[in-house]
Amino acid sequence: MSISISPSILGLTGQRVNEITLNKHHKTAHILCRRDKRRKAIDPLTGQKGTINRFVKRQVRDVPLMGYPCYVEIELAQVFLNKNERRIETCDFVDKGCRFTQRFCHMISGLCRHMSIQAVSRHLKIRWETVKNIDKAYLEKTLPALEPEKLKGLKYIGVDEVARAKGHDYMTVIYDMVKGHLIGVETGRTAEVFTKFLKRIPKETTEKIEAVAMDRGP
Repeated sequence: MSISISPSILGLTGQRVNEITLNKHHKTAHILCRRDKRRKAIDPLTGQKGTINRFVKRQVRDVPLMGYPCYVEIELAQVFLNKNERRIETCDFVDKGCRFTQRFCHMISGLCRHMSIQAVSRHLKIRWETVKNIDKAYLEKTLPALEPEKLKGLKYIGVDEVARAKGHDYMTVIYDMVKGHLIGVETGRTAEVFTKFLKRIPKETTEKIEAVAMDRGP
């Protein structure tokens, strides 16, 4: 079944919506887009205007549409500056290398504030590790700077690690397990990283910590 929705409502900046379909058999929604030809080709690294070398299609997961999981096919330009410089332009609503729209990541992080990661994973039919990585990355991107020096009233804390990229570029996240708040995001995943965080917390606060929950990582 094909439906019509104003492109301005969908918020797919830089794209022209060609078709929106609902597949009731597979219970999915698909939005087919093509790049808006009125949009200038800008090199993401230099910010310079270039020419379009070719178009690259990507499929990304978006927030549900009409109650269905929604997939958007977008078209991005490969910007040509010279024979040695060809780069894919940035997309206003999808981060580089991400398979999900920014608003979908926002929704996942919001659900994680009220549901377990496992529950969100089952609800959206996304791998547990993917939900975890999206949540931590979104929190790091949007939270104001955290100040361990001002932390008080800690009793139980949890420590975990997350990869911002596949297989590398790790960060350590620390939670207040009583209040459920994120209290620390540090680059790296070694014991030294966590130790430095603890040393920044006031001594009177660390002395009252009764237990630390973590996996078997060193």
